[in-house]
Amino acid sequence: MSISDISDEALMLKAQQGELDAIGVLYQRYSKKLFNFFLRLSANRDSSADLTQNVFLRVIKYRMSYSGIHPFRTWMYQMARNCLNDHIEMKKKHPNAFDTERIVASIIDDDHANTQSAQDALLFKALENLPYESKELIVMSKFQGLKYEEIANITGDSVANIKIKVHRTMIKLKELYFELENA
Repeated sequence: MSISDISDEALMLKAQQGELDAIGVLYQRYSKKLFNFFLRLSANRDSSADLTQNVFLRVIKYRMSYSGIHPFRTWMYQMARNCLNDHIEMKKKHPNAFDTERIVASIIDDDHANTQSAQDALLFKALENLPYESKELIVMSKFQGLKYEEIANITGDSVANIKIKVHRTMIKLKELYFELENA
């Protein structure tokens, strides 16, 4: 069995035992997903890259706090949310230190930049118009593919509330999309 066949949780156990190469495998598995998570929430490529690096620095720093009660992915996304919240707080304290311009085109993955349609641009514009908490739920559930149970563990909310919130947010997103389309 190669190291790439080992589960995330087993890799974290190896990292806790001092085998930090295991974090490199986790980085390979999740760095692009985390980057896209941050990009969809911040619309800033530079900040997204920095935040992705910060998450993995925290994974290394706090590896001993990983208990294995929840899947690694849940633990990592909680850490990602904390990094993003810290970033937002710093941005509020030092508003001129960051580029605040939001460019819808920057949300689009490099792999798909040439094939995105006007409908996709409208969808991302509608997504930008959602409140932050709603946008975060949609990004986690629809773009990152997290299960409702994982989102509930990350946010500290119940699964039932997450389902309701995602459903209501999808309705609101649809309304915003059609408003933009008909404008």
